[in-house]
Parts: sequence; structure tokens; C-alpha cells
Amino acid sequence: MKSMIFDPLNEIKQLLEHTSKDINESSIDKQIHSIRVMSKKMRSLLYLMEPSFKDKEFFKSQNQFYRELAKDLSQERETKVMYDTFQWLIETSKLSTDSFTEIRTILQQNSENKATEDADIDKKLQVSKQSIMLALDNLDDWETISHLTKAIETGFLKTYKKAYDTLHLALVTKDMDDIHLFRKYAKYHMYQIQLLSNQIKHTKKRVKDLDKLTSTLGRCHDLVLFTKYLHNNKNLTNSDMLIFYISKKQKKLIKEALKSAKKIFKYRPKKLKLFNNNNQ
Repeated sequence: MKSMIFDPLNEIKQLLEHTSKDINESSIDKQIHSIRVMSKKMRSLLYLMEPSFKDKEFFKSQNQFYRELAKDLSQERETKVMYDTFQWLIETSKLSTDSFTEIRTILQQNSENKATEDADIDKKLQVSKQSIMLALDNLDDWETISHLTKAIETGFLKTYKKAYDTLHLALVTKDMDDIHLFRKYAKYHMYQIQLLSNQIKHTKKRVKDLDKLTSTLGRCHDLVLFTKYLHNNKNLTNSDMLIFYISKKQKKLIKEALKSAKKIFKYRPKKLKLFNNNNQ
């Protein structure tokens, strides 16, 4: 079996360094986005490397570290996303903004108020930046990791299996929490394909399909957050009408996404053969 040309520690270093540079040259919104995306990519890399770790507790601690890094900034993201989701819904449903003036005004004010709370956001970002620099400094503490093809393939297939299993659970329950969990592992699967682009077949098309799928499911998740907000603010003019349109749009998106997901994840984990050294 031919060994892969893949250095996980170098990938980690590059990802941390790129994010460190990016967040020092960007707006607050872009800084939050960069840190959250980096955290997800790091977790996908960790899942890819998991079979190679001798110290499983070290794996768990690193996974938790990047999970918390993204979670700490989730509220800041959600405030902006709420307003963007409202705008998207109005445009795609061809609704009149005049019918939802109160909702739009309050969402806009919330977004603007959050943007002016620079002290709180800056504090969180500074902690995140320090955490990233600490992670870079501590790379030397990582154990020696095997780069053998078998170990990397095992991690890749474990992630695929997680996506496959959570998809089939979501297909049965149609529960948004299950769908969101599937989206998480589908994203990890997509990131891992990008990392292993020299070893994976049909990379561009699969990544394109996965990106479209996870983006659609991300929109569904944003609609869930917006629905919860409206349910908690039913005194707002025409909130019930907007909830109706959200439900209609969400059902359509979920139906399309799950149909696409069944095609992308049509192979059972044991039948999956994407690596170039496998015979289809």
C-alpha cells in the first residue's frame, strides 16, 4: 500500500498561522467567521487523525478546545445572521418589506447594537487570538503521529460513517437537531476530502456537491433560530405570517437537501471506495 503525501501537523500549523494572520487584518464579523471556520476545520482534521493518536485523552482535549473556541463566538454570529436571514426570506419569498417594518427595524437595531458592543466582542476575540497563539506554541507537545495510509483512511472512513449514520437517522426522524448533526459530519467529510485532494477520486465534484448541501442545511438551521426568535416575540406585527413563510421555505429546502444527501452518501461505509489506491 502506497503511503500518502500528507503531513497533518504541517496542515495544523498552516491553518493556525493563516487564521492568526487573517483575524489581525479583518473586520470583527470576518474575524468571528475565520475563527469559527478554522475551529471546524481543525476538528475535521482531528477526526481524520484520531486513529493515529496513542493518547486518546489528548485527542479529546484538543477536540473540546476547538469546539469551545467556536462556541464562544456563536452568539455574536447569530445576531447578524438573524437579520441576514430575514432579508433573505423577504427577497426569496417575494414579500413586501412594508408588512414587516417593525420586525426589520428591531432586527436591524439588534444587529447595530451588537456591533457597538466592541468591548465585549473585542475581549472574546482577544481570548480567541491568545488561544490560537497558544495552540501554535504547543505544537511541539504533540505526539509523533503515524502518516501511514491505513491510519488516515480509517479516520476518513469513521467520519464518513458518522455522516452516513446521522443522515439515515435524520431521514427517519426529520428532526432538525438530527439534521443539524448530520450537517456537522458532512462538513467534516468535505474538509477531509479537501485535505486529501491528492488521494481522493472525483474531488472537485464531490466537494461542490457537499458545499451546496451543507450551505442549504445551514440556511435551514438559521431559519430554525429565526423561528425561535419570532415565537419568543409574538407581539411583533405579522410575526405569525413570517413564521408561516419560514415553515414553507424550510420544508422545501430540507426536502431538496435530503434528496441530494442520499445521492452523495449512497454507499455504505464498507462499500465506499474514494481513494486512488482502491479499485472501483
